[in-house]
Formats: sequence, structure tokens, C-alpha cells
Amino acid sequence: MLFHLLASVALVAATILGARRYGTRKVAFAACLPLLVSFMAPFQWILLSGLAPAPLIGLLAAVQVERGRRYGEMLAAASLPGGLLALFLLVGLSDDSWERGDFVAGVAASLEEVVANAQLSDSEQLESLIELTLRLLPGMAYVSMLFVAVLGYQVAQRIGERIGLSLPAAPPMRRWRLWESFIWALIAALAGLLVGAGMVRDLAVNVALVLGLLFAVQGLALIRHLLWRLGVQRFLVVLVYALLAFTSGLSLMFLALLGLGDTWFDWRRIGHRQDEPPPDDGRPDQEIDT
Repeated sequence: MLFHLLASVALVAATILGARRYGTRKVAFAACLPLLVSFMAPFQWILLSGLAPAPLIGLLAAVQVERGRRYGEMLAAASLPGGLLALFLLVGLSDDSWERGDFVAGVAASLEEVVANAQLSDSEQLESLIELTLRLLPGMAYVSMLFVAVLGYQVAQRIGERIGLSLPAAPPMRRWRLWESFIWALIAALAGLLVGAGMVRDLAVNVALVLGLLFAVQGLALIRHLLWRLGVQRFLVVLVYALLAFTSGLSLMFLALLGLGDTWFDWRRIGHRQDEPPPDDGRPDQEIDT
């Protein structure tokens, strides 16, 4: 899994840099080729591993940069392959899908080590764990592809600075903010959980999962903003992050609520201006976040 993640990030960064040097049209076919090949039965593992969408993610990001789009708009476009992968998994994991058996076998094999460490002797517990993993797999796949897009762009930007291929700087984490329309998407997902059934309910579960994690990231950005405003030393910032990671179960819910509140009330007073440079208040902007 770690190898697939690192390889996907490298493919995104390489595609962005290649598009900046040679143009998006010249790298378009090469970027789309892995995805086309992955639809062939023997190579579907390339799609499920995230390797096939990675070059397309980089291509879409490069197109948005070429058009002068903002960072948020660039990420939204770059996340489209992840959304398509999530829909593919959602349909493939439906109860009446002929592919569900293959997914179950693959997930069961990947969970063998986890099950052994957790000492789940009850077969019903194992089946519940497999079912939960399958149900949340589309949302987790989308989030992982979005993470690959963010990290790949950061890598491309750092490498581009050294080889003379400039890319617009990403805004510091303390200025990250979701669009307000995401609130209505969350409300729709919660409504789907209450009244939906079958695939509609599965879609609502995964949308709620994705939005919950995104709001948690915004909550983390709010905390980063507060620490920056207070001038907290870097090692204390790392300590706060470590504490949040140690209490990940509670902190995720807390951060998601913070992010949701910030979207409603805009506590940082940045609105949709998160891509604009921050005002110069005479203090150095020491960021450890990427």
C-alpha cells in the first residue's frame, strides 16, 4: 500500500512537471494510457491500486494551472478521477454485482494480518469488518486520491523550483477553507442516510465520510491558524499535532465540528479569499504544513 501511494504521488508530480515543460497536449495520451489499460481484466489491479488514475490527476492539475485557476479549483478538477474510481467501486460493490465476490476475496486477503493482530476469533466479527470495509471503500478511495493530488502537487512544486519549472504556490494550511456549498452536500448525505436504501444509502454513507474528513481537515486548518496568530513555537505546534493524532478517534469528530462551524461562521474572516496572499502584518509566516 505504501509503495502504491508513493508511486502514485511520483506519477502525479512527474505528469505535472512534464506538462509544464512540454505542454498538456503532448503528455495527454501518455497520462490517459494507464487508465485505458486498467479497464482490461488482467490489469484492473492498476486501477484499484490508484496507479492508473495518478497520471490523469496530474494532467488535470496541469490543465488548471495552465488556465490560471485557483488552487481550490485545481484540486476540484484533479479529484475527478478519484470520484470516478469511487463510483466504479460503489457499483462494483453493490449486492447484485458480479464483481462483488472478487472484491470480497481481495479485501478478506488484505485483512488477514489485521484480523490476526486483533485476534478476531468470531467469524461474524470478521464478516462485519469485511462488510464495513467494503461499504466505506469508495469514500476511502476518493480521499486517498485527493491526498495523492495534494501531495503530488507539493512535490512537483518543490522539484519545479529547482529545475526552473515554476508552479503557483499552494496556500498555507492555515488558510484552507471549504466552499460553503459543501454544507448542503453534507445535509443531503445525512438525509440520504435517513431515508435512502440500497445503493443510495451506500452513496450517502461515503459522501458523509468524505465530507466529514474534509471538514476535519478544515478544523485542523483553523487550529493551525490559531497557533499561528498566537505565535506558538514550532515544537509546540508539532506537539499539538501529535496529541491530535494520539486521540484520533475523538479528535476527528472535534475537528470536523470545528471545520463545520468555521464554514458557517467564517471565524478566520477569509471567506473565499483563501487563495489570495495573506496581508503583510510584519510577522514571518513560519509554516511547517504543506
